[in-house]
Amino acid sequence: MVETGKTQHMPRVMKIAEFIVSLQAVQALAGGALLAFVFVNSADDMNSGLVLLFVGFCVVIAVLAGWLANKWIYRERRDRIAVLVLETLMALGFVSVLALDSDLSMRSLLNINVVLPVIVVVLLLLPSARAWFNR
Repeated sequence: MVETGKTQHMPRVMKIAEFIVSLQAVQALAGGALLAFVFVNSADDMNSGLVLLFVGFCVVIAVLAGWLANKWIYRERRDRIAVLVLETLMALGFVSVLALDSDLSMRSLLNINVVLPVIVVVLLLLPSARAWFNR
């Protein structure tokens, strides 16, 4: 049987990137749930609007990452670009939070929230991943 189009096997690089994006989606959902728990239990003590914004951000990132990871089987170029943009924004967002928190150091840059998006971006820029989306 000849494999063409959408039936072609996904390269190992893409499977690793897909796993990491799925892991990030689960992590964002867990973070959103944790922030929601904090919001409910300390609504009087904290700025509720800011916490609600962070909860919403975590849920949106989780849903978007999971949705994009599920669309990779269709091998559309715009999905690769969307993941590259999302992962770059996630990495820059975490680095900017670390910089604003005055905790920007080499050790803090090795945080999983910074490293995982960088790994996905590097994997998606490899020739085999590019070829996967450029049918």
